[in-house]
Amino acid sequence: MELPFCSGAVLAGGFSSRMGRDKAALPFGGMTLLEWQVQKLRALGIADIMVSGSRLPAAGTRYVPDVFPHRGPLSGIHACLQAARGAHVLVLGVDIPLVPVSALRALLENHTEGITALCHGGAVEPLLGVYAAALAAEAEQVLQSERPAVRRLMARAQLRRLDFDGDARLLVNCNTPDSYSQTVSLTECFHPSLRT
Repeated sequence: MELPFCSGAVLAGGFSSRMGRDKAALPFGGMTLLEWQVQKLRALGIADIMVSGSRLPAAGTRYVPDVFPHRGPLSGIHACLQAARGAHVLVLGVDIPLVPVSALRALLENHTEGITALCHGGAVEPLLGVYAAALAAEAEQVLQSERPAVRRLMARAQLRRLDFDGDARLLVNCNTPDSYSQTVSLTECFHPSLRT
């Protein structure tokens, strides 16, 4: 079932300085990390899938350049909110590959307006959330300030926290070679539950 009201955005920007190579291009599950995340959005029925920060090929996606480059993850979110064909955008960080599709589906099912973000142990995951496309103007204001942080946009918007009660390891970011290796090894434990 397609979700015409919702677009998807895989955030694959940044300099990957701690990883030492492009995270989006890392092999994962027989494909690139970018393709792995894109397939999750497809599994949810999202037809309009945008990629921010990486020009790597991923079938059925479109590249969206930052309007305000080098301003952190909020730059990618802002650009995708502006370019979205849907009224809402499911934002997914490219380096959080173990988050299950079921958690992303729960975000969509519980979202009504503003921002709905996954939360674990009291911490909000800003790159695992659904954002109203109408927040693009608010995001632009934050980007033009001295502190262009995603959390500042969250503080200005209606924020709903959705508790994630799964294994905390499923929300680990692949930011270093060690964390990437650990995440690859964990895939064997959780796959195929990651895709449902």
